[in-house]
Amino acid sequence: MLAYPSIVEPDPQSGNKFNTLVLITDPEDQQKLEELVAAACEQTFRSSKLPPGAHNPLRDANEKNHAGEFAFKHPSFRVKDGMVIRAKTAYQPQCVWGPNETEIDPSEIHGGDTVVVQISAYGYSNQSQGVGLSLGRIWLVEKGETRIERGSGAGANVKRIDRSRLRFNDGTGEAA
Repeated sequence: MLAYPSIVEPDPQSGNKFNTLVLITDPEDQQKLEELVAAACEQTFRSSKLPPGAHNPLRDANEKNHAGEFAFKHPSFRVKDGMVIRAKTAYQPQCVWGPNETEIDPSEIHGGDTVVVQISAYGYSNQSQGVGLSLGRIWLVEKGETRIERGSGAGANVKRIDRSRLRFNDGTGEAA
């Protein structure tokens, strides 16, 4: 599920990049992301583990901040074993929907929508160390019932996904 997307305009608070949070609840997708991050670590740090103090892009949906409050405040994040990632890109992501991967305007995708997001991982070791996630294509699967966007108060690779797991609303390919 997408949360707090900045995919129409770049986010000035995020270095003028397009970005979004993604809540991942499927254990298979979480495992693939862990493997992707481990591969980036191996390439950058010559170890499948991050060095001490390095940025880990994989976060627990129920993680708490230093004040003891949930880091991800929206109630949609209160799921058992949920993983949250933030992916960024300097370029506006391509957005598609339906079984024919019809191109749509990014403004048609909102926080709370179920999506498949193309993600790549890269390691960095300059002024700081860690692994970052690049945002690729976003495939709208199902419109959400709850909005998770700024101001409202509230994994997998697109090319290689098992299409049998996708739901296209009423089966006609029509957007909800």
